[in-house]
Amino acid sequence: MNPQFLFNSSIALTVSGLILIFNGFFVFSVISFIIAVSFWIFWFFSGLFDKFESTPPEIEGPDDKDEEGKGVLKPF
Repeated sequence: MNPQFLFNSSIALTVSGLILIFNGFFVFSVISFIIAVSFWIFWFFSGLFDKFESTPPEIEGPDDKDEEGKGVLKPF
């Protein structure tokens, strides 16, 4: 699942839970908060486990060097 979707959904459900609690729909607001917290936890753990994946270091070969403009600073 896309982490951006989980984060945005948790924010939207939290805001809708606040609106529902001010309008007096306490049951729906609690359900909305529970779903928002579960989305937030799932989003947090999905990003956390990606940080600890082992990836091999990038090895730069002799063909990867940029010969054009060697020693010249390019503005962009």
